[in-house]
Amino acid sequence: MVTPDFEDWLRRADIPVEETVTLDRYLGYLQEELGIKGKSLDVAKDIYSERYELWEELGIRPVERRYTVEGEEFTETRYGIAGNPGLWGRESMLLYAEAMAEEEGLLEMAERIRAIRREEYGE
Repeated sequence: MVTPDFEDWLRRADIPVEETVTLDRYLGYLQEELGIKGKSLDVAKDIYSERYELWEELGIRPVERRYTVEGEEFTETRYGIAGNPGLWGRESMLLYAEAMAEEEGLLEMAERIRAIRREEYGE
């Protein structure tokens, strides 16, 4: 079973841009360079679609934020949304993206985002 930590790591992984131009190239990189295999590659397919196809179409860009609190380093992913100030948390971004997709008539995309949100945060 794949853990949410693995999914989160894949969302934040610093993959060379030339290895992200196609799904096959991305999966090949994960296999050859990082040793990821089996069912983990199925998870990687979903993360690829989300990270490199879904958010880009809506003008959403993940941003990795690193900071230190009392000497302990933290890393979190925030989201920039085109035309909106600041960085957004994941749950807020998902709600906004779902509404944005519905407004633009991208109903299949909105349903996909809704499914991601429900899986991660419940209803």
